[in-house]
Amino acid sequence: MAALQPPAGGQVPHSPIFLRKSFADLFSDKSSTPSLSVQATPSMHKGEPAILFSQDALDKLPAPYRFALVGKFSRGWPKLEDIRTFLLKLDLREAVTVGLLDPRHVLLRFHNEADFHRCWSRGIWYVHGSPMRVFKWSPAFHVDREPSVVPMWFQLPKLPLHLFHKEALFQVVGVLGIPLLIDAATVAVSRPSVARVCVEVDLLKPWPSRDRKST
Repeated sequence: MAALQPPAGGQVPHSPIFLRKSFADLFSDKSSTPSLSVQATPSMHKGEPAILFSQDALDKLPAPYRFALVGKFSRGWPKLEDIRTFLLKLDLREAVTVGLLDPRHVLLRFHNEADFHRCWSRGIWYVHGSPMRVFKWSPAFHVDREPSVVPMWFQLPKLPLHLFHKEALFQVVGVLGIPLLIDAATVAVSRPSVARVCVEVDLLKPWPSRDRKST
């Protein structure tokens, strides 16, 4: 690491404040993200220094990423600037923050739920000819593992017309997973033969049996 050189005049600048803090002070500084009230305790794990976060902190820390997606390029990938340009052309409500996770994965941070659902529900996008699959980010995400949580579109044919209502449809598909949105034709009832609803499902969990009888 290169040594810091004093500026002209021989005066050494003050060190940044975080360099003057002790290890414990870094976690007690109320000026950084005070709303999270993150609590961590120094500890040891298998003979190595470790930090233990409270469950409350682990529940709160992911909050800024609730509208985050991970884009994965399996073969070939464009430059980050090309991805940003592509997203600008989608006419989203707000700009998307793009960051590199590794050579094949990018983090896409959306700033409203509508943009997030629009991009996730499609599943795959083509960025300058390169297919980009999108996954919902979660604290369990790792670039070396394929996530099991995906959005799936379900069709409800021959549904009674009075059930073409968001709240009613969400109740119907709630047994499958977490309802996300309904398509434009269902909203407008311009295709009354079938309703389409997008649902967040975990592929590792068992599906409800159609043979199951209500009690």
